[in-house]
Amino acid sequence: MGETKELADNSLEHAHGHHAAVGAAEAAWTKRAAVMVAVFAAIAVIVEMSANDAQTEYLARYVSASDAWNEYQAKSVRRVAYSGFADVLEAQAGASPSDAVRQRIAAARANAARMLTDVGKDGMDQLSIRAREQEAERDHEKALHDRLERSVRGLQIAIVMMGLFIVTRMRWVLALGSALGAAAALYAIFVGGAIVLG
Repeated sequence: MGETKELADNSLEHAHGHHAAVGAAEAAWTKRAAVMVAVFAAIAVIVEMSANDAQTEYLARYVSASDAWNEYQAKSVRRVAYSGFADVLEAQAGASPSDAVRQRIAAARANAARMLTDVGKDGMDQLSIRAREQEAERDHEKALHDRLERSVRGLQIAIVMMGLFIVTRMRWVLALGSALGAAAALYAIFVGGAIVLG
């Protein structure tokens, strides 16, 4: 945000300094350029704040997905341990295990099954679904951040071009800067609207 404000301040300084040195017609063009600098700078600040919000959400989703996958791995290790314990008990018991051994084998198998799926809780199946949802949201926020940052860059270039017009009086620079700024602003609105709607 500091870059955008600095660019806008520099452009406005040039506009003020040149206002006294040019005629009324040129002064009107300078004022228009200065107003466009202010508008583009304001839009850039708002878009930059939205990009920062998207980046914060991206990081939160990244951590949530990572946590879910870590919990999934822990459950997987426990599932293997329960299954292995049941296999060892069966191997040691032979063909006719006692009731106590059968109960321990059944309990170990039940715990292994519970690690895989635990409806209403956090079995491996539920954790993988949650992790994938978090990853999808993470990827969405990353893409949003990148698109908003592109819009900010376009607005910053437009502000620089407005400043260049104020110094050089080349109207094609003003036209190009205006078009770029408008396109970047519309792109930011489109990206923001797509987020609200989608």
